[in-house]
Amino acid sequence: MKRHFLLALLLIPLAAFSQTSAPVPNAAQADWEAVLVLEAGPQQAEIHSREEARTVTLAHLAKQETALRDFLRKNPQSDHVVDAQLRLARLFATRSDLTGKTAEFNYALHFLTEARKTAPPDRQSDLDFAKVALIMRRVAVPTDKDRDALEAQMNAFLARYPNDRRAGALMAEVATLFDSQPRRKGEILKQALAAARTPELRARIEDDLKRLSYLGRPVDIRGTTAQGANVDLAQFRGKVALIYFFATWSAPSIAGLEEVEYLHKTFASESVELLGVSLDRTPEALDATIKGHNISWPVIFDGKSWASPLIRSLCINALPTLWIVDRKGNLRTLNAKTDSEALVRELLKER
Repeated sequence: MKRHFLLALLLIPLAAFSQTSAPVPNAAQADWEAVLVLEAGPQQAEIHSREEARTVTLAHLAKQETALRDFLRKNPQSDHVVDAQLRLARLFATRSDLTGKTAEFNYALHFLTEARKTAPPDRQSDLDFAKVALIMRRVAVPTDKDRDALEAQMNAFLARYPNDRRAGALMAEVATLFDSQPRRKGEILKQALAAARTPELRARIEDDLKRLSYLGRPVDIRGTTAQGANVDLAQFRGKVALIYFFATWSAPSIAGLEEVEYLHKTFASESVELLGVSLDRTPEALDATIKGHNISWPVIFDGKSWASPLIRSLCINALPTLWIVDRKGNLRTLNAKTDSEALVRELLKER
């Protein structure tokens, strides 16, 4: 299934791109606070459709762009000029994702290149990191050429900035492109773990490594639906099973429902089953989504969100995630993207 950033992108912390956080002069405080207050994203509790998520996100991006441009215009000497430029580049790329306008993504890369020319030496690594991150984000289904190119860019960044605190995070992200090459993915993740500087990043990479070990093996997924029915993945043995991890509060998850439903309907007459695992916190939120999207497949729910024992045992750390399990119950993909339909067809041929 395709990557959907939508509202979630608005919540990516600046730390993903920026290494420093300098104090803001009092004269620019109000302007910078106007930027920061928008970091929380649109104040809309639930998103019920892909189009609604897109509309809300575009409107919020427009507000962010105005605030950022106002800040840069009024405060050209601020220590947060680079921070504002990084946010703008991310904004242009996000809008390109939503509108399909490649020119806006290319402008994001050009914007970073131009910003680097006047950036203080100690902030140039932030701009270089952002450029690599945006290019990588643009790759939906990586080809061997994409992987080689991005791995080369990763290595170039690490060579230029060997002590950069984001090295581990960068390697962890590049590793996501190697789902089809488990051995290489594992090697990159081990390097990332050695370079990780924070407990949170180390925990994420350890999850990734453990999840990688599940490939080609049976996975144990069982639980209770919001309606109280017991569900066990084992009951689908002999069929191909789609496992969709999602939540009502995750806009990309709601957008992804359309594609999961498409897969389910495409193979409705064949041996394909769909099982949902919800990270919602209340049964009311999940029930509204089930009714609003006419979900007929079982959805496991315990109301514990990320703290759910099932979620922790499976090391799920991103939404949405789509697993595909073969007829023998073995996990065959860590997160199916746009190659999901082809993979299902391939697995249906296996006996």
